[in-house]
Amino acid sequence: MLEEYLKKTKPKYYPPVENLLDLVYEHYTENNSIAPENTVAGKAAKEKEKELETWLRDLPRMDEMVEDYGIDIPLWEKIMDQQGSVCCAWEKTAFEEGMKVGIRLMMEAMK
Repeated sequence: MLEEYLKKTKPKYYPPVENLLDLVYEHYTENNSIAPENTVAGKAAKEKEKELETWLRDLPRMDEMVEDYGIDIPLWEKIMDQQGSVCCAWEKTAFEEGMKVGIRLMMEAMK
């Protein structure tokens, strides 16, 4: 089933990527670290997260308490939790797409 999908769905590259190996390498080096907070991308993500938290805390009524799994937490914290869930969904999508890239690479290497 997956092989059939991959045969019907042609890859779309974007600059500076010219082939699948470039794409795998680019994504691996940017996003696959044991300690992502030590990578450029990880540091940038952590900084953006801090900026969002600061911005949310400064908005009116963000300290109001809201229910979260049976306990009350500040609204800003609930929003951060929801934002994290959205990021996880995108991360899963990226992982799945990366697997498809890897499969395509193997299929090209086997030709």
